[in-house]
Amino acid sequence: MASTSKQVKPPSPDHNNPDLLVWACFVAGGYERWLDVEELYLKAFELAPARLAWRTREDLPDYKKCAKALQEVEDPKRSAHLGLFLKNGRYLRKLSDDGNEWCNTYRHILTVLYGGGLVPAPQTAVTTQALSALKRSQAYKEFLKSEDVSCELWMLAEALQCLPDSPRAIWLARLDQVSSALRVTDDQKVASFVKNARSRIVLEVRN
Repeated sequence: MASTSKQVKPPSPDHNNPDLLVWACFVAGGYERWLDVEELYLKAFELAPARLAWRTREDLPDYKKCAKALQEVEDPKRSAHLGLFLKNGRYLRKLSDDGNEWCNTYRHILTVLYGGGLVPAPQTAVTTQALSALKRSQAYKEFLKSEDVSCELWMLAEALQCLPDSPRAIWLARLDQVSSALRVTDDQKVASFVKNARSRIVLEVRN
């Protein structure tokens, strides 16, 4: 690579958004032509929707997450990818020669990480704690026996770490936290519990 190579590292073996964004630019044809950043973000979202979606809308890309990844790629002080993108004004990007070489050099690992299948969402302390609390709860233990969320409502509230008289939006937000953790663990039992609990909450908990 050119002189920028001292500031460029190989792709991480762990999923991360800056590597993903550079690879998305390559996949979208961003070496041959300029891409609007919105097209770049959409391609990255297409490759890894679980990482870049809204918390409450899994079908929509979160612009802030994508923009943060671009800032990390282009940060002159902290970037591990400096020089891989060329910039034309505020909204246009393409791969530099170094960027194209980086993608081709590491094509195999980038394809394995981002080329298909589930790219997991980043875990957070909040989502991990919400999932752990749910699995420890009496409501979940009873569900494993009956496969039905028919426990007392206060028990369900305890499982979701809210109060029985909390607004419905709070209950559903707690379920969303568990759902976010499921993007990584893919626990079908918990997913079934969340689905059944959501139906019950919609019917029984007031706004």
